[in-house]
Amino acid sequence: MSDSPSDHRPRPEALTLLVTQAHDLYVEILESAVEPFGLRSKDFIVLTAIDSAGPQSQQDLARTHGIDRTTMVSVVDGLERLGLVQRARNPDDRRKYAIGLTPEGQTLLRHKISPAIHEALDTYLSPFTPTERTQFTTLLWRLVHTRPDQPPPIDRHPAHENTTRRAPDDTVRQTS
Repeated sequence: MSDSPSDHRPRPEALTLLVTQAHDLYVEILESAVEPFGLRSKDFIVLTAIDSAGPQSQQDLARTHGIDRTTMVSVVDGLERLGLVQRARNPDDRRKYAIGLTPEGQTLLRHKISPAIHEALDTYLSPFTPTERTQFTTLLWRLVHTRPDQPPPIDRHPAHENTTRRAPDDTVRQTS
């Protein structure tokens, strides 16, 4: 009999602990990767969210990424002080501001931070083979984007969108 994790179904408490430990490990690695740029993981998450979906309100960013609104104000203020984001009136609702990347923010994210994030992901996923990395990414996407009570949002997966997007392995894909 083997002690492999696939040989038995873990107790829910043990699985919860493993998921928490995996998250904590990645946050630690991510923090180390973005710290040389004067950023924290939440800063990187916000920059990446704006880069992938365009300018958004602070409220939308907070809700979508599980960051409380008070913390989001602090994150956006800090990114604005660094010249990485800017607030502009939302053309659809003049009462709101849309947070967008500045050219400096876009350059930092795409050309300087990106290599550090690739290295961080390589460190995090080092126990996996290339095939296991692909499987992990696919399963993680499914876990986050599909729920049993709703049909899978196929059109939201990077491989199914009709735009040029960064795929989970960070290659640029043109899909049709």
